[in-house]
Amino acid sequence: MNTTPYQTRILTSQLLVDTQNPRLPEMRSSQDDAIRLMIKTQGNKVFALAQHLANNGTNPASLPIVLPASEDGGKYYILDGNRRLTALRLLERPELADGIVDSTTLQRIKELSSRYKSSPIKELECVVFNDREQADLWIQLIHRGESQGAGLVGWDGQVAARYDERRGIGERGARAALQILELVKEHTTLSQKTREKIENGKFPITSLTRLINTPYVRKKIGLHIRNDIIETFDNKTIRSLVQIVEDLGTEYRTVSDIKRLWQRIEYIDRLFDPHPTDSNKSEPGSTEGMSATSSTSSVAKRKVRKEEKPRTTIIPRDFLADVTQSRINRIFVELKKLNVDEFPNASSVMLRVFLELSLDNYLEEIVKWPEQQIQNSTLAQKLTSVANYLESNQIMTSSQLVPIRKAAGGQTLLAASVKTLHSYVHNKYFSPIPSELKTAWDDMSIFISKLWPI
Repeated sequence: MNTTPYQTRILTSQLLVDTQNPRLPEMRSSQDDAIRLMIKTQGNKVFALAQHLANNGTNPASLPIVLPASEDGGKYYILDGNRRLTALRLLERPELADGIVDSTTLQRIKELSSRYKSSPIKELECVVFNDREQADLWIQLIHRGESQGAGLVGWDGQVAARYDERRGIGERGARAALQILELVKEHTTLSQKTREKIENGKFPITSLTRLINTPYVRKKIGLHIRNDIIETFDNKTIRSLVQIVEDLGTEYRTVSDIKRLWQRIEYIDRLFDPHPTDSNKSEPGSTEGMSATSSTSSVAKRKVRKEEKPRTTIIPRDFLADVTQSRINRIFVELKKLNVDEFPNASSVMLRVFLELSLDNYLEEIVKWPEQQIQNSTLAQKLTSVANYLESNQIMTSSQLVPIRKAAGGQTLLAASVKTLHSYVHNKYFSPIPSELKTAWDDMSIFISKLWPI
């Protein structure tokens, strides 16, 4: 028998999920059981893949590897590509996900399936192996890492950022971060470790991007960025950027050290003043006096002082967000200044306006809804759609989105309920309560921070 692998087109109806697939925590004898288990273990990843297949078709640069099913003539087991086949089966039969995913996701799958069935994928170009062990040699190169270079070599953050920048689709701030690396290389002498990381594409570009996307950091070091291009800087800026790049390149600071906003603020403050209680302070760009472990005592003290003073605004004054649209930003600023205890009616209406305009902006700029769809959708529909987008793109978890989904469904008694927000504007007998307005903000603050990320 000829054991040379060959390519051919195979009807999707002839393809079977491999019941021995290592993605399955346990083997299954029936195809439906194996598919349902794959949906359960892969979760939103299968739905994201189904969306991609429905919108773009199959990847012509990555062909499924199949093996003839000896016990079932004319059928083929998928040895590599089981997630793709699972996603296709989900598009064909959404009921396979019934009882596994929540009702909202199931409804989205059904809607996607309805659209997919008008132009289904009926066959796939596959690579046929007649021997499982022979196929395993190539499957391992795909899934077992670089194998010293013989396998697929994944892109590090810096390489991926450069790819996105050249295509004009990069994350906000990534292009400027790449410019900073070139700027620092040109103006200073970096440590060998940092320089090698930059030259080999191993520099943690996402950490640098996170820092310069923080308005407080940019202001502190005098960095001015417009349309993701560095506009102005001075010697202080260069010294600060050198130290930041060195800290990240030598892993003196890692992503976990600057993950939260308060950590980034404390880091940049300590860059200028490593020992706040000492008279001998280091200039930015110097490592003198720097310690590997930064104390959070000053941050803790600041928090205590803030908590001692009663909050009088809907949005806490220390809540930071990069609200880029000018009018929405003015509303945001006013909500951080307006005393909700004295002006609950004005505050409640402004909160409702701020929320809906923020949703409209996100749907237009990020989700790419047409203007007509935005205008014809209710606030509840917008909330639900944005929540679904954040979850499917793994920006927020389902647990974090619980208060948002409840608010969209009018299931909460507090001000986060969409019905309550409507009543603030349209019901002359409904009076807002300041404490509930503050609670409403607290329930949605994480959600808002994702609409206007720093």
